[in-house]
Amino acid sequence: MLPLPLILGFFLVLTRISGLLATAPVLSSRSIPVRIKVALAVAIGVIAFTASGTPQLPIPSDFMSLAALVLSELVVGVAAGLSSRLVLDAAQFGGQTAGSAMGIGFGQMINPNSGADSTTIGELYGALALAVALGLGIHTEAIAWIVRSLKEVPPGGTVDVMSLSSAVIRQIIFAVTLAIRVAYPLFAASLFGYAVLGLLGKASPQLSLSNLGFGVSILCGGGALYLVAPEGARICAQAALTVFSRS
Repeated sequence: MLPLPLILGFFLVLTRISGLLATAPVLSSRSIPVRIKVALAVAIGVIAFTASGTPQLPIPSDFMSLAALVLSELVVGVAAGLSSRLVLDAAQFGGQTAGSAMGIGFGQMINPNSGADSTTIGELYGALALAVALGLGIHTEAIAWIVRSLKEVPPGGTVDVMSLSSAVIRQIIFAVTLAIRVAYPLFAASLFGYAVLGLLGKASPQLSLSNLGFGVSILCGGGALYLVAPEGARICAQAALTVFSRS
């Protein structure tokens, strides 16, 4: 029979991994069945537990101490996964906002991964950022982060909750700025189209160009999307990858 300190160490490692899998990009997708997620968590747990030197912890004397250990491990995993997901989702949020400005916000759909409403532009931008992140290996980087974190902050170690909270808040602010950077070129292109159409309408009122506003907005915004979407998706994907590489 395995000793209880060894079992507790593995359980805490599995708890940290579960927090990461619940929030990290790609790994937390609803399209992945729960059974596969559980099997993946156990498989990663065995590898990470062995790679980190099979840490063992003394059994806490009371339930509250055990709950504090479990909660601290869960917070570490959730904070890392959430920090990465925030900046990756900035691509979808920026695209969704820009899509509404272009006039196609009425044709919304339900995102099967998040269950929230989203526009076509938002879904396109989000899918592109996710594809770039997968190409950069964000899933493997997340697994590598688990092993590094177990060596730097072993299970049962002291977790600075205030520092983690501050890091997540900074990521939220950074995600908002990324969303603005993603949406701004599409906003500017649509505004430029409206401005040109307005000037032409002033110069030739008899042409009645106001009916072309929607089409011009789509044309200008679509052109800007074609030009800037790859770079915007790359920036968001790289920012999400950096969370795991620098942690």
